[in-house]
Amino acid sequence: MFDHPTHREQPYTVRLDGQSLSIRDLMEVRFTFLRVLEQRIGSPQRVVKCYLAWSSQLESGTETMTDAQIANARVWRDAWDHASSVAVPLLSNPQATAFRFELF
Repeated sequence: MFDHPTHREQPYTVRLDGQSLSIRDLMEVRFTFLRVLEQRIGSPQRVVKCYLAWSSQLESGTETMTDAQIANARVWRDAWDHASSVAVPLLSNPQATAFRFELF
């Protein structure tokens, strides 16, 4: 109902975990976070690729990863940190709210 057409093509979403979340948090701030993340990383396919590299690095370390995968994991971390620095101050309760990335 509220999905923008381009979001239906994305194989992921960003959710908010917290209490007393406002409609603005759930709509505008979440969208801002996602937009900033994508601006830093690029296409939805690249976002997924970077996320999976970061996730793999968390689970297994870098020993079995290629240089490209390590670079993608670094891009994810940097983009996540940047998106957080932009969006967290916009939240109605930033101390009690966290962003969570989910693949469909």
